[in-house]
Amino acid sequence: MEKIKKYHLYKDDYSKLHFQVHDAEAYCDKNETHCYKPHQHSFYQFIWFQSSGQHFVDYEVITHEANTLFFLDKGQVHNFCSNSANTGVLFHFDDAFLNQQDQEADNWLQYKIFNGMGSPHIHLPELTVALFEKTVPTLEEEMKNQEHNYAKQVFHLFQVLILAVERLKHSQTGLSYTKDKDYRLAIQFKKSIHANMHSLLNVDQYSEKLGVSKKKLTEISKTYLDDTPLNIIHKRKVLEAKRLLSNTNISIKELAYKLGFDQPTYFTKYFKKHTGFTPKEFSSQLL
Repeated sequence: MEKIKKYHLYKDDYSKLHFQVHDAEAYCDKNETHCYKPHQHSFYQFIWFQSSGQHFVDYEVITHEANTLFFLDKGQVHNFCSNSANTGVLFHFDDAFLNQQDQEADNWLQYKIFNGMGSPHIHLPELTVALFEKTVPTLEEEMKNQEHNYAKQVFHLFQVLILAVERLKHSQTGLSYTKDKDYRLAIQFKKSIHANMHSLLNVDQYSEKLGVSKKKLTEISKTYLDDTPLNIIHKRKVLEAKRLLSNTNISIKELAYKLGFDQPTYFTKYFKKHTGFTPKEFSSQLL
């Protein structure tokens, strides 16, 4: 199996801004050796597709319309589809860029946009498209000239776009992280699953961690996550298994232990039950 590569934004070179803007089509042409293959990033990514097409995210091909914005979290598996025009703009940024200007920005993004709630993309209406069309050239000019305080200017220009995206997400759901306690708990539940990926915690144990009853957690999950707590736990566990199988040469035994399974055979049965494939069969499809 060919290992899925993980890419970094300047890695440990903090003399760089840790923010990039690219023409998506040109970027794909220049980096076709990896753009069209499943890969991961250690940074955040916005992809503004100005044309309709398809994009691959976490083992699912998503068909999108023109002026769709994808927001990809750190560690998500994705790739561009060669049968799509892929015209648009890429925004690459990470914690170093965010925290240099606002130490709360990364935490805010995790709860407002990269919270795993709902769709990984949104449609941009005409007014927001106009905002993006106006702001992107200014961002590119600032980064090209690098005049006095350009880093702050880039951050604040990009912040305007981030706030517009967050407003759109809010308008689509009508939910507020600061005002809706149950919505906040739903996000915390998903984050708790990620934080405890090395364990096989059941719904009762997650309820205890969150300080709510099992009945309340079920109610919140069905309302905000459109599924039961148990199914959500299973789906996230299987997704992590797929990512590990795709990204490393880890053995089934090591992977099982890493995900909290005492026996590799139990993990194999678990994986097949939820995917229809054994781990080896899944891996062979990635060749």
